[in-house]
Amino acid sequence: MSERPSKRSWTALNWLNFFAADISDGVGPFLAVYLASNLHWQPGAIGMAIAATQLSMVVGQSPAGFVVDRTRRKRIPIIIASLVVGTTALFWPFLRSLPVVLFCQVVLGLAASFYIPTLVALASALSGKGDFDRTISKNQSYNHAGNVASAVLTGVVARFTNNAGIFYCMMGFAVCCTISALCIASKDVAPPASERQKEGEEKKSLFREVLCNKAFLMFLLLTVVFYFSNGAMLPLVAQEIAKAEPQSSTLYLAACIIIAQLVMVPTVYVCGKLAGKGRKKLLAVAFLLLAARGILYTTTDAVVPLLCLQVLDGMAAGTFSVVAIMVVNDLMGDSDRASFAQGLLAAALSLGSMLSNLVAGFIVDAAGFKIGFVALSGLAIGAQVLLWKGMPETAKATEPG
Repeated sequence: MSERPSKRSWTALNWLNFFAADISDGVGPFLAVYLASNLHWQPGAIGMAIAATQLSMVVGQSPAGFVVDRTRRKRIPIIIASLVVGTTALFWPFLRSLPVVLFCQVVLGLAASFYIPTLVALASALSGKGDFDRTISKNQSYNHAGNVASAVLTGVVARFTNNAGIFYCMMGFAVCCTISALCIASKDVAPPASERQKEGEEKKSLFREVLCNKAFLMFLLLTVVFYFSNGAMLPLVAQEIAKAEPQSSTLYLAACIIIAQLVMVPTVYVCGKLAGKGRKKLLAVAFLLLAARGILYTTTDAVVPLLCLQVLDGMAAGTFSVVAIMVVNDLMGDSDRASFAQGLLAAALSLGSMLSNLVAGFIVDAAGFKIGFVALSGLAIGAQVLLWKGMPETAKATEPG
């Protein structure tokens, strides 16, 4: 890129990450509250509605990345996705039947699938090769700050609108995403002439270039394992809190989420400073923190210590989430499959989280909460061994000296 991107484009990308934070998960746990309280649905139907979004995101994120790779206009996918999300959210409060709700949840999941690969593609286009780490860490700081702000705002609005306002909050976030994306100058994220010339040249097969990359496949496996270990920990903690403080369990759950997200904001910023010295060291720290968190959960069921341990959640998840994007960019950033690879990363994340909640539930039913936490921690420790034995350091490919 011959000219440096404008300050407006940098600012707009940061705020795009801020407003996109909560859309990628739909309306999160607030949907379960709405369906149970307002529509009086049974747990099985609620689970189907939430799973519909999760499954559609697992399926949709890789194709979404492929679409982002193919288009020169990198802003368009997230603008269209935001318009779809906003329109769907507008009609959501009028939905009643399970088939229609499932359809809308699938639509939301497919639209949300475009957010991660598009945001990473925009960051890569603005930063170029030399400044990606700093750009993505700053974007992720805004993203986690957005999670905190949206959780607080949505909770307050839900309280005063009998829960229906959660969908209008999502519609508002979608509108803000659209405006932020439009504020990014198209020339600042256009592919350079050298890349446009390569479009007609020889291209490797999609599966040959991506799925024959052993380091990339290893990292996808590590991502599945990390979120397999991490995904069920907060829901299990929430169940323990519900037993100890049934009247205030929702408030404490919100506190758990907010504490973790607040810790993630400085964590990802620090990771941006340190990542150039080695990705594997930071990934190892993330796995260690995750394992320690699970073991410490077995020592107490008191609410205050459980809340304090959410600091480890923020540090571990924040570290892994931002370094994972950097690793995939190291391995695939110079190819024309970079967004497809980021989509596969997001799909691995979603798959690990989904399997975690499924398997951990059976373990806890059979052996109790302590064994469940130990099993999840053991998985994290085993993954750390796999990290050191099977995953190469990728920072050297992008960091001089």
